[in-house]
Amino acid sequence: MRNKILVAALGVCVAALAVCVDYIYTESLYSDRVEEHEVYEELKVDQHTLYNGYTVEELGSGYDKPSRLFNKSVIDVPVINQYPELPVGCEAVCGAALLQYLGFETDKISFTDGYIEWDENFYYDEDDELHGPDPRKVFAGDPYEWGYGCTAEVLAGAMNSFFAEKNPSYTALAIDEEINSADIEKLIDEGVPIIVWATIDMKPFNYRKPSEWIINGTDDEVYCWYGNSHTLVLCGYDSTCYYFMDPNDKEEIVPYMKSTFLTRFEENGFQAVVVKIEE
Repeated sequence: MRNKILVAALGVCVAALAVCVDYIYTESLYSDRVEEHEVYEELKVDQHTLYNGYTVEELGSGYDKPSRLFNKSVIDVPVINQYPELPVGCEAVCGAALLQYLGFETDKISFTDGYIEWDENFYYDEDDELHGPDPRKVFAGDPYEWGYGCTAEVLAGAMNSFFAEKNPSYTALAIDEEINSADIEKLIDEGVPIIVWATIDMKPFNYRKPSEWIINGTDDEVYCWYGNSHTLVLCGYDSTCYYFMDPNDKEEIVPYMKSTFLTRFEENGFQAVVVKIEE
């Protein structure tokens, strides 16, 4: 009889504990949702923005969610130094780092040689006007020696050529919408690293006349490339900083102030690449 009473009491305790745990979890989830909603309202942005037709949650499908500690969330993207081989090849190095994070066997050299198309055909005409390739179509210059770089569309295309050979369940997307800071952090919470275009050490852009040229094959279409432009992998955040895999001779994941990065990111046209995993 005593054993039956103990078993019954234990059952009641377990049930009560389950109710309490469920209540605490529900309250926590509700508080998180309210806080998230307030963040979007403060930024005056849509909480349901689509990026290339996908919600943030859909972009995060198939990714492992990073752990959060003391309001800090960081995805463990491998750090790859672009030096000494690729002094101006930061885009390709970031692509290789993201591919490695996704579990593919590649490195900065094999990815650059196999999938990055570059064109170093710069020349001056009789009027001393500089002509050169379109960085929206190819890497402008030689990533092993000198040059400028390429845009998000070019890197996404190179990564998709890689995926077409290795695993077509992956698709690199050059984001076609302005990403707000709330969605940036939500993507990171979903486990999605973001290749972004900003500047070296988040310094201001440097405009120089030699960084402006007429696109080859056109009469007067001018492209301007700003000095200090740089590509990194955004992979974490806390209350004041974003964290990056910065290929510019850094040995570990590095933080930069949120406000400074967001300014450089906007100045570079909100260019970004993420990878969608089709499960």
